[in-house]
Amino acid sequence: MLRTHVVMTSLVLMLGCGAARANDSFGSEFSHFVTGAAIASAATAVASHYELEDRGWIGFWTSVGISFVEEAAQVASNGSSQLRGSALDFGSNLLGAALGAWVTDRYLLQPMVTRDATGHSSVGVALRMKF
Repeated sequence: MLRTHVVMTSLVLMLGCGAARANDSFGSEFSHFVTGAAIASAATAVASHYELEDRGWIGFWTSVGISFVEEAAQVASNGSSQLRGSALDFGSNLLGAALGAWVTDRYLLQPMVTRDATGHSSVGVALRMKF
């Protein structure tokens, strides 16, 4: 429960940062990568909290969708001169979203019920014992 609150707080802070002037430097693209990973991680944790299936995909597409809307708005307001920079920003965010959603889904959250291609279900179990 506490982890969900921390993740949600991080998400709100990142979304509230506002638009910043950026360039095509490594630092700028890395910040888009990290933001994409953080948003995907937060959305994956929220999907897990509400016990939604395919929580990793939900986190990934949430981050990609937010990035797409942001970059499309920048291209619309600045014209085609912004297209190359926005494509780099979107690509960096996309890679970060993929990594953030995958790591959060596979390694940070408790396992969920999963279904294989034949329709069989399996569930992960967490065992906790005090000594």
